[in-house]
Amino acid sequence: MTPRYHWLALYSFLLAAITAGWLVSTLAGGDGFPPAWVVILLIGTCLFVWQFGIPVPRVGLSSMERVPQVGMLLVLSPPVAAAICAAASLIWPLLSRRYSHGSPRAAVLRAVHNAAMTGLMLLLAGEAYLAAGGRHPLGVLTLDDIGPLVAMAVTAQAVNVALLAVYFRLDGREVGRIIRPVYTLVDLIFVPAGVLAAVLYNTAAAATFGLFAALMVLFVLSFNGFGSALRTADAASDTLAVLPDSPRRLRGARRVEELGERILFEVRALLRFDEFCLAIVNSEQKMLDLRVQERGGERLPRQRMALDHGPFGWVAARGAAVLVENWAQAPQALRDAGAAAGITQGSMLIVPLEDDGRVIGMLGVRHSRPATYSDADLHLMQRLAEQAAPAVSDASAFEDLEDYRRHLEQRVAERTRDLDRANQEKERLIDALGERSRVLERESQEDPLTAIANRRAFGPRLAAEIEVARAMGQPLALAVADLDHFKIVNDRMGHRVGDEVLRRSANIMQRHCRPVDLVARIGGEEFALILPGLDLTSATVRCEALRSAVELHPWTAVHPGLRVTLSIGIAQWDGACGADELLHAADTRLYSAKHAGRNRVA
Repeated sequence: MTPRYHWLALYSFLLAAITAGWLVSTLAGGDGFPPAWVVILLIGTCLFVWQFGIPVPRVGLSSMERVPQVGMLLVLSPPVAAAICAAASLIWPLLSRRYSHGSPRAAVLRAVHNAAMTGLMLLLAGEAYLAAGGRHPLGVLTLDDIGPLVAMAVTAQAVNVALLAVYFRLDGREVGRIIRPVYTLVDLIFVPAGVLAAVLYNTAAAATFGLFAALMVLFVLSFNGFGSALRTADAASDTLAVLPDSPRRLRGARRVEELGERILFEVRALLRFDEFCLAIVNSEQKMLDLRVQERGGERLPRQRMALDHGPFGWVAARGAAVLVENWAQAPQALRDAGAAAGITQGSMLIVPLEDDGRVIGMLGVRHSRPATYSDADLHLMQRLAEQAAPAVSDASAFEDLEDYRRHLEQRVAERTRDLDRANQEKERLIDALGERSRVLERESQEDPLTAIANRRAFGPRLAAEIEVARAMGQPLALAVADLDHFKIVNDRMGHRVGDEVLRRSANIMQRHCRPVDLVARIGGEEFALILPGLDLTSATVRCEALRSAVELHPWTAVHPGLRVTLSIGIAQWDGACGADELLHAADTRLYSAKHAGRNRVA
């Protein structure tokens, strides 16, 4: 375990020891637990709220947890409520990969810390409530109950925020950019709902409380959507506030340096580092272009070096992320590469930026002290790189166009001495610029192998068709098709045959679709068909004809013994879901078709 985790572990287990000692001493006094099935139900309620509540940017937590916590405090004794909620907090990080950043070590530490923090928070909140004269269990509300309830809510929130701030500080995070005012206050909004739950449970009929519980389940699911609005509002003042969850926030940068500044701003909140670097790979020239580099808080000028130089070259050759917790324990080849760049100690994280299966750049951070980074930090950087790669590709394309435009203007200026030639040259070059722009636009929206739309064109088109269907009140169907056993075709007959199968299949799909439909290649052998105006029945008929046409096509002309079939999954837009949900529904139907034997429409 790294030294950073040593401090976190010491803090977490010390906090756990204090909380456990308090709980043991108070529970030994005779406080009884409800039946086991009730305890399991309450733990499940806490896990449900964390899964579907409001995601908090960078913290990885979910709000609305005060509803079950406050409710239990006012129904059960504070030690029992604290013990049950602490058990749920212990389980959650071990179940949620997103919350633990994909790191088993981080999961265990956060589980111990969260359980101790939750238990201590509720014990102190319960003491504050009783000390302020609060009634327990709480019956019908009166004005005299307001003061104790406020004391309980404020105590719980203050303890929660303070202990989390200590945890993130020891974890090397920038606390001020993680725990924002919206996070410190949002939990208080849901305290009244927890109070209401306790009052109904203690005073109302079981049916009334059951109806309230059902409504709260609906509210939790609804507020999950409200969380997206919170992230959008947060992004208005912080462009990258929700970068790991929203790649759209990185789009729009027309220069790599501008994009690099945004990424650097985000990395500062996530990781400690002495040096940061965003590098662009130029495969044609075998060069590495260090576009944004900061060392010791000082910005370094742009540099270019050989592609095989240093740790970046080592990563570029392998196309895989690297985590170096201690240079003394790194692979010899990597240590040799680091020595060539003057790196002999400390720790490092480097992740490749990949677009369409090729490495277009790299993100790296380095610290002079060993054991600064862990697998949880690697997971964060990889998520950051996944969202940054398309934006880097777009910014590079914009730069190419801008450089070409400047070059064009320079050439026109050099030929102004001869007006006739200058005008002709200007027109020719402007035409070339227009054609280049059209080619780039077409290539960005078109699959180069099959000449149909690609995934980048598919996403906006599906979102637009959903808006049209919503406005016009017309049906919309989405089909996802997959060539059966396509890997066998590639392996046994070669990629040339496989490419021809993809081209012919795309052509068949185009012929069987209307001009208003869109056929897109969204994966290796996976296609999507957007069918505006068709309900599920009509779409099924059309896709069945398409499936039959693929099966009956004379494939033996391509290769003797070749047989190609198609599995298709269809989903109809339900009038409310978004593009991702509709695509997921069609994918689910496709898997059903696959599992049912392939060569069919589900």
